[in-house]
Amino acid sequence: MKTSPWSALTLHKPLREVFWFYGVIPSHILWGMTLLAYFNGATLGTNILMFAVVLVYTAWIIAQIWVSSAMQEATLYSDIARYLTAAWGLNSLLLVIFLLLQRLQ
Repeated sequence: MKTSPWSALTLHKPLREVFWFYGVIPSHILWGMTLLAYFNGATLGTNILMFAVVLVYTAWIIAQIWVSSAMQEATLYSDIARYLTAAWGLNSLLLVIFLLLQRLQ
């Protein structure tokens, strides 16, 4: 079995666990901390760092949910999880762009 350096970052867990316990809950906590810092006047560097962490985590969780949903047999729930996570990723990207643009004004 071939392993890559990235295999350590791959979750081999059921989709429901990856979606809720690694996706939804941590993403909301991370966004909450980021927005708390943003609206309490954090420096531009801190904002950029926190936005970068949010985007990297979002990209990672999108990949994990796609891998987890591919490991189980195709169901409506696996498709819904994929599309919801992709929409969350797009929403996160747009939110970061618009908040940075507002901060730079």
